[in-house]
Amino acid sequence: MCPGCYRSDYDSYCRLCLRAMFDGVKVSHVLMFDAPKADNFPDYQEKTKRLSISGVQLKYSLRLEGKQLKLVETGGQYILKPIPPTALIVNTDQAPENEHLTMQIASQLCRIRTAANALIYFKDGTPAYITRRFDVNADGSKSLQEDMAQISGRTKHTSGENFKYEGTYEEIGQLIRKHVAAYPPALESFFRLVLFNYLFSNGDAHLKNFSLIRTEMGDYVLTPAYDLMSTVLHTPGEHDTALDLYAGYLDAGFYGTYGFLGQPNFRELGEKIGIQEVRMKRIITQLLSIQNEVLQMIDQSFLSQNIKEKYIAAYKDKIRRMGMTKEMIAKAINPEFPSVYAPTDQPTKLIFRDGSIKVGYFQHTADIDKLEKENKYTFIEYKNKGKEDPFTIIEGDQLSEVEYPSLP
Repeated sequence: MCPGCYRSDYDSYCRLCLRAMFDGVKVSHVLMFDAPKADNFPDYQEKTKRLSISGVQLKYSLRLEGKQLKLVETGGQYILKPIPPTALIVNTDQAPENEHLTMQIASQLCRIRTAANALIYFKDGTPAYITRRFDVNADGSKSLQEDMAQISGRTKHTSGENFKYEGTYEEIGQLIRKHVAAYPPALESFFRLVLFNYLFSNGDAHLKNFSLIRTEMGDYVLTPAYDLMSTVLHTPGEHDTALDLYAGYLDAGFYGTYGFLGQPNFRELGEKIGIQEVRMKRIITQLLSIQNEVLQMIDQSFLSQNIKEKYIAAYKDKIRRMGMTKEMIAKAINPEFPSVYAPTDQPTKLIFRDGSIKVGYFQHTADIDKLEKENKYTFIEYKNKGKEDPFTIIEGDQLSEVEYPSLP
């Protein structure tokens, strides 16, 4: 497979990846030097001492000279992330492909604009993650880029050692609204990315992982997404999100009841940052409706079988927490012509997150519009048929599957 996009029948990068990563230059997926080790580590550090190191993951700078990628101290066009040499996290050998896979899911399946990236191998066969710097222009100049820690004025001196974990995603949305002229689509992209990070267990999406970049016109736009990975595979037991969604969500509503994030929390975040309701729900539906495609991409990735299973388990757990949207319910009822959910005239089985089951049929009532705004629907269980008030209120946020018509 292509180690850039997983296309089959390639023994190196495909043409599309060569174009995205190297402007069409035929660069090998194998570097001409070995991975950093004890005997060559000083050389690595000497050549890349001006590139900052974030957290436990070392980052090195590369430049394309002819058809070869070379380590450089300045003028880098690419960032190389080898296997982290640390005992602070687990499954370190899987880190490069974890990041690569997560970035590919984001770009190929979730409509998220990402930094160009690929898997690459050292001369000794050790894998690494490589990404193209989007702040470096064709002439070698750099575009001004500022992350949300800088934009919000947070530094170690002003906010302490954990400054990049201060603030909320709602606050980032407010900063986008303030600094980005075309903020409506930027807010939608940001909301999509926050939800993506939750679904794929990226618990380290902090202030410095969201940035604005200045265009040639002098205005600011969101940068492509970067540093996306399922961090729970390396730091089990971490928080679901690096930042709070918004102030107060931990103590009330859905989170206060269940102890984890669900659709209501993300709908409220979307409302707080000013996304149109219909577009917000469309984003949620799209990200929740690609489960088969996601599982297929995980299965064909270069992760070890054991880590694939852990990646899938974490993903399925987050999907289970989110429930179903109206459009997902409608598609389950009528997959050939999915539209607005409609009453059902055959046995309909509802399977809930807690494993409980109800069998009956959906039925519209006069308050349908009000209920649908909260992702709720009226349902008549067969056991209640004929009663004076046979209706049960079904919360889409609690559903995991709709089977129609219900199998015996």
